[in-house]
Amino acid sequence: MTAQECATKRIPVCPSTWETVHQLRRPGQTYDDVINELIRKNSENLLIEEAGRIRKRNKYVSLAELEK
Repeated sequence: MTAQECATKRIPVCPSTWETVHQLRRPGQTYDDVINELIRKNSENLLIEEAGRIRKRNKYVSLAELEK
């Protein structure tokens, strides 16, 4: 996505949060890239946590049963 395609928004954050995000930024990355990567990683972590909860319940349903 080009800079022209992105809307310019201001998101107020405390200085320590800004510093942390700034430190996560690699050369050539935009802040949009950093935020999108954080969102992707969070989504992956939520999926892993949910899979763990399902595994702990040890109650599985076959796909065939779901299709009924």
